[in-house]
Amino acid sequence: MKYPEEMYLNSGFYDGDMDDSVENHKEKIVKCRKDHKCSACQNTIKKGDQALYESGFMDGAPVSCYTCLKCIEDWLEESGQIESED
Repeated sequence: MKYPEEMYLNSGFYDGDMDDSVENHKEKIVKCRKDHKCSACQNTIKKGDQALYESGFMDGAPVSCYTCLKCIEDWLEESGQIESED
């Protein structure tokens, strides 16, 4: 993990993409117990890697997704929340 955990959780990565239709929205950093597909870049998040896990309910049905930390880190830098090291 490149930055403090709070930065990933407060990044606002999906702000504007989701309206208030997701109820009971929760997010946390998890260590994946199996491979998952990143909802942003579509690359595989491998078993044992950390990812941002989000869950909630949409239209009464459970929904969830995983986002790789690289996508969140890129977003933090591109959105100006972090000074890029480039």
